[in-house]
Amino acid sequence: MCALIYAGNPAIALVTGMLISLTLNHPPLPYGNLFGKYALQTAIVLLGFKLNTGELMNISGTYALPVTAYVCCTVLVGLCLGYLCRSEGKTNALISSGTAICGGTTIATLSPIIGARPEQTGTALCIVFLLNALALLTFPSVGRWLDLSQEQFGVWAALAIHDTSSVVATAQLYGEQALAVATTVKIGRTLWLIPLIVVASLYIGTQQTKIRIPNFVFIFIAASALGSWLQLSEAIVVGTGHLTDALLIGALFFVGTEITRETLKELRLSAVLHGLALWALVIPAVLVAVITWVP
Repeated sequence: MCALIYAGNPAIALVTGMLISLTLNHPPLPYGNLFGKYALQTAIVLLGFKLNTGELMNISGTYALPVTAYVCCTVLVGLCLGYLCRSEGKTNALISSGTAICGGTTIATLSPIIGARPEQTGTALCIVFLLNALALLTFPSVGRWLDLSQEQFGVWAALAIHDTSSVVATAQLYGEQALAVATTVKIGRTLWLIPLIVVASLYIGTQQTKIRIPNFVFIFIAASALGSWLQLSEAIVVGTGHLTDALLIGALFFVGTEITRETLKELRLSAVLHGLALWALVIPAVLVAVITWVP
């Protein structure tokens, strides 16, 4: 792990974790998923200390409407594509909503509400993970090739990549400003879990389902406000940045260890085609919009 942190590349950490897990055919450490989850959330909260509250509000307000349009269009297009690809109804819903909002978090939240079977949930999660890994390995190079600005890349990553971990890691590889923009826009996108859960609960008839937004979203906002108020010294900001990078690398390593040979066996061709087709539409559509409207 120390060598991975020294290398300073989340993509290498992700691939290393995946290779170890595939070789052993089981996660190398017990409770690795919990370690990865809390490492990521801590990294995002620490990033909040580096963001000015005014900047946070400005980014959120600027991209609220684009995020809304993205989420709604992606869900609708995804459901239609799933039907055309003959993806099972519940798998279709999981992949479409996961691509639109927050990847694995959305899938795990929605699955019990709609009564998805374990293999349906596992298939959707596996597809999202593999696409996240592909994005982490390719997006920074594409961004540099197209000479995207820090803000353009941050918005593109926040909308076109599924999970928060991969959004943050990919943007971190591109630059500090891209990381700040991507994290803020992605958190705004994550909040769409609320209307999704409400609509799904009403449709299924389980109105008693609790709405659970990750606590780190609110802690991130509080950290930004506290950091702005305290006016942290340069040394503390730099040290926090190094700790954030180390936690992010650790989180991506543990994310990689969650993929085993058994997980890959759960993949279904129709679901894979659905996930790939939807993502193949999302990437260029968001990229064109970003190049056109984002400075």
